[in-house]
Amino acid sequence: MSIILNLIVFFLIIGVIITLHEFGHFIAAKFFNVYCGSFSIGMGPKLYEHKGKETKFELRALPIGGFVTMAGEADQEDNDEFKNVPLERTLKGKRTYQKVIIFLAGVFMNFVLALVIMLSLNFTVGRMPVNEARVGSLVKGEAASKAGMKKGDVIINIESPVSNKSSLISSYEDMNAALTKKELDVDGDTANINVTVNRKSESIVINMNVKFDENQNKYVLGITEATRKMNFTESIRNAFSTLGAMSVAIFEALEALVLNFTKTVKQMSGPVGIYQVTAQVTKTGSISNIFYLMALLSVNIGIFNLLPIPGLDGAQTLFAIIEGIIHRELPLNVKYTLQIIGLSLILLLMVIVTYQDITKLLR
Repeated sequence: MSIILNLIVFFLIIGVIITLHEFGHFIAAKFFNVYCGSFSIGMGPKLYEHKGKETKFELRALPIGGFVTMAGEADQEDNDEFKNVPLERTLKGKRTYQKVIIFLAGVFMNFVLALVIMLSLNFTVGRMPVNEARVGSLVKGEAASKAGMKKGDVIINIESPVSNKSSLISSYEDMNAALTKKELDVDGDTANINVTVNRKSESIVINMNVKFDENQNKYVLGITEATRKMNFTESIRNAFSTLGAMSVAIFEALEALVLNFTKTVKQMSGPVGIYQVTAQVTKTGSISNIFYLMALLSVNIGIFNLLPIPGLDGAQTLFAIIEGIIHRELPLNVKYTLQIIGLSLILLLMVIVTYQDITKLLR
C-alpha cells in the first residue's frame, strides 16, 4: 500500500511540474499567436487525446517529460500539419523578444510554482526562530532533559565551573557558539556546565554534563529552538530568500558537474533517486514537506532547462538571440543536428544516474 501511495505522490509531483512548465510555453505561444499542433504531457505512446480548436491535448504513457509542438520549430519542418500555416503564425515569423519569451516561459512557470508553494507554506504553517535562546522542546534522555530544563526556559548564561569562563546568551546562535571547546576552555568528550535560565521571571542555574558532538563540533544540550509564526512580511521575504538559496545551490552543483564531472555525477539522482526521496518525504506524513519537495524539484527542472544544451530551453533562447543579432536564421540542419546531439547527451546522463540509483537501491 505504501508503494502505491509513494508512486501516486511521485507521479503527481512530476506531473504538476511538467504540466505547468509546458503550459508556460503553450500560453506564451498562444499569446503571440503561434500555431501549436499539440500539447503533450508525458512521452511515448498516447493514452488519451482531445482535439481542441487547433491543438491536440495528449496524455502519454511515460511521465518523464512533455512537449508543445509549434509551427516553425527546427524539428517540425517535416510535419505535414504545419505545411500550410502562414509565416506570421510560426516561430520564424516572430520577433526575437517574442521567441525568447516563448522559450523561457516554461522556466518562468517553474519558478512561479516554487514561489507560490513557498508563499503558501509560509502563510499557513511557516515558522521562524524567536529572538532569544528559548527552549522549544527537549530530547528525551539528553543532558537538558535529565537536568530538569523545561520547555519555555530562556537560556541567558552558560558557564564552565572548571575554567570559570562564561558567556552571556541572547540568541540561539550565541548558545551554539558558547558550547564549543574553545569558548568553554575545556577539552574532552564530556563537560560539566552551569546553564542559567529565566523561568517565569525567575533565574535558575541548572548544572548538567553535556556530550561533545563531532559532527556539530560543539557540546549539545539536547534541545530544539523555539519558533513563532511568520508574519506577512517575513513570509514573503523568507519565500524569496529560500528560492534564491535553492537556485544558488543548484547552480553550484552544475558548476561542480562541469569542473569535476566524474566526482559530481556520482552524487546526482535520476527518476529512481527522486522516487526514493519522494518515498522518504511521503513516509513523514507531512504535507508541507511534500510541497517543499515539489518546489525544490520545480526549481531544479527550471534551472536545468536554462542550460545552453541543444534541446533545452536555454539553447533555444541562445539560438533565437544569435539569429536576432545576425538577422538571419541559423542553418536548419545545424540546429537539428545540435538538438539531436544535446538530447543524446541528456539521455546518456539520465542513463548513468539511473544506473547509479538502481545500484544503490540493490546494495
